[in-house]
Amino acid sequence: MAGTDFGHALGLSRALSAMPLSPLVGGYGELLAAQQTLGLRHLGEMLIPPGGRLRVLDGVFGVTGPGRRRHVGTAALRALRREAPDPAAARLLERLAAIQHADPAALRRVLLYQLTHLLHDHPQGHLPATTAGFGVDPAEAAALVHAAAGRARLDEGQRTAAEALPDDVLEHRIRCAARRAALLPPPGGDRPLAGLLAGLAARAAAADAALAVARRAEEQGDPERARVHYEEAAALAGDCPRAVRGLVRTHRPDPGDPGPLESVLVPGGIELRWPPGDFGDTRWRVVRLTRGEPAGSPLAEVAGRAGGGVLVDRGAGIGSEVRHVALPLGAGGAVDGPALIGAPLAVGPAVPEPAAVDGNGWIEASWTPPAGADRCEATLTGPGGRVPVPPAARTGLRETLRAQGLAPGRYELEVRARYTPAGDAGRGTLSAPVTAAVTVHAWPAPVLTLTAVAREAGGVEFRRTGGDGARVRLVEWPGAAPAEGTELTAADLPPPLEWADPEQPGTAAATGAAAAGPPPTGSPGTGSFCVGRPPPGSLTTVSAVSVLGTRVLAGPSVLVEAPVPVTGLALRRTAPGLLRVTFDWPGAAGTVTATVTQDGLRTAFAVARSVFLREGLQLSVTPAALSVEAQAAPRSARSLLAAPGSDARANLPADKAIAYELVPGARRGLRRGPAVVRVTVRAPGSVPGPDLPQFVLVARGDGGRNPRRPGGPAAGTAVCRVTGAELAAAAAVTGTGTGTVERPIDTAAAPGRPYALRGFLLGGAAASVRLEEPPLLSLVVR
Repeated sequence: MAGTDFGHALGLSRALSAMPLSPLVGGYGELLAAQQTLGLRHLGEMLIPPGGRLRVLDGVFGVTGPGRRRHVGTAALRALRREAPDPAAARLLERLAAIQHADPAALRRVLLYQLTHLLHDHPQGHLPATTAGFGVDPAEAAALVHAAAGRARLDEGQRTAAEALPDDVLEHRIRCAARRAALLPPPGGDRPLAGLLAGLAARAAAADAALAVARRAEEQGDPERARVHYEEAAALAGDCPRAVRGLVRTHRPDPGDPGPLESVLVPGGIELRWPPGDFGDTRWRVVRLTRGEPAGSPLAEVAGRAGGGVLVDRGAGIGSEVRHVALPLGAGGAVDGPALIGAPLAVGPAVPEPAAVDGNGWIEASWTPPAGADRCEATLTGPGGRVPVPPAARTGLRETLRAQGLAPGRYELEVRARYTPAGDAGRGTLSAPVTAAVTVHAWPAPVLTLTAVAREAGGVEFRRTGGDGARVRLVEWPGAAPAEGTELTAADLPPPLEWADPEQPGTAAATGAAAAGPPPTGSPGTGSFCVGRPPPGSLTTVSAVSVLGTRVLAGPSVLVEAPVPVTGLALRRTAPGLLRVTFDWPGAAGTVTATVTQDGLRTAFAVARSVFLREGLQLSVTPAALSVEAQAAPRSARSLLAAPGSDARANLPADKAIAYELVPGARRGLRRGPAVVRVTVRAPGSVPGPDLPQFVLVARGDGGRNPRRPGGPAAGTAVCRVTGAELAAAAAVTGTGTGTVERPIDTAAAPGRPYALRGFLLGGAAASVRLEEPPLLSLVVR
């Protein structure tokens, strides 16, 4: 049987002398993927009819019976393509026909390569029956097993290298092809592979020689000559990293160059744009260089081709700095012509547009850090140069920083995101800067203190410190007053305080201020700057604000209360040592304070509304003269109480009293003399004048055992009179304001016994003198 003993040759002349180590077919990866999609173990399964057998030792034949075999050439493959019901199978057959047409030995080589791996992977691959199970003619099964056993077994990495090697050579990736070739065992009898490897080694050596000349020229300071040799090395080995990096180092733009390759960060990658120009149908090999990687590291190619226009690189690592080089390819796929070189680009999204606002000597900036960024770094430059800024603080998804103590002027904020490549904490890149301009405006000086002092006639004087150079306004906030130093705008301000606004001349406030001097509104200084009159019954939180243009600083506040005046104040002594005070309760006041001034002392008495309405107000006093002032008490312990518009004051003279008593007459034997009336005047603290009332003693008898007392001066008979002048003269003798006058009762005018006596005061001053009466029983004469 032909071919059972593999001597030094396998198959016909120009056929393989040994089982192939590589299919040596370009695009084998795509071919294999299409085969696996159709569920084929090897490509020969689609070349024979059902029940047929495959022969591969002396060419590719389909055996359908004894003595009946058909050579599978280009025509047969295209006939099979026309008969294929599956479009995917038809496309694969068309591809195989093209391969067979280009190289009649290529299809047989691919089939031998695939059958060898099937036998190496099968646990019984050493048996001819296994080969027959793969559809191989039994006449060749033993010889194929024998040949496969003599070929070196390839691991997964070696298989990948063997299958991708032809593509690298076709695409002039000589360095990559050399690395793959180094993984393969010696080619042995595989003469086509040996020839390919020999040519590959020669080309790599030529590229090394060109590199050596280029390096020497570069070291000698001749970049132009070095560039020529780097281009030569790149033409020999299009993926040579040293050649491409040398082109970048020695690149010097010429006046006629089309311009650099433009690279721009876009979402999901880097967009590469060719410069304007007519590049025709030129194909390009675009490679990416990464800063920090070893000089001999394999070049990273950007997937896709572009004849000019736009290409997107989606493989750059976040945090790296890259540079792209576009190498033009000639008709054979080798580098042919000067490269287009892009500028270095940090791979990291820029910080989205930051937001910056200014305030009273500060700038606050915020931004959202891009995904993958380690941190963001910000710089602030002002009129005086670089300004130190604190580290940004993270709040949720945002980062914020606040720079303080800034002088007015224009500032520029620059924010960059820092990225660190994975697994390399020592390196990192900064994204492109994003800038934002912000102006720190001048703000008014703050009002430091605000005080209020009560003045006459219900006025209040306001005094302040601070606010130099600014307009100072007094306002009442509709709600709670903002904290001191709160930054506001003029639109935030409520209307000026109507009754005390230094900005409104002609009001009552301005009139009051004019009395004390010109108002210092808007000028520096400390002291009084406004006098106003709060409405009665008001409780107002008055706040000072400083205004400069449209910017406002909230200042301190003071609580001012204007009580409702007390009216109807009246005083009356109800008994010795007791004073009754009456008045009209002032509005909604909760407490009224009555202040008694007597004997040089002031004593305040507070009375609540409920107690006053229920019990009134009675005070313990001395007989001396006194005065009482009444005003509503403040509703808040913190408020300044403005003086009421009119005084609630009443005076009460000293407690003048005239007392009388009946003194029995002296005994004369068995009889008594006529009774005597002793009248005493008391005026504490002073000598009474002649305006004292007249005292008259009236007797009344009605014949009963218990006569009724006289109801008035005319309700009986006057039995004794003492004039006011006589009482004043008696008090003047003692000099103490107390004097006594005794008069006998006119018994002749008295009615018959028993009768009742009673004293009365007559005259204009009678209402201001109190009459003190003795016990009633002592005034009955029997």
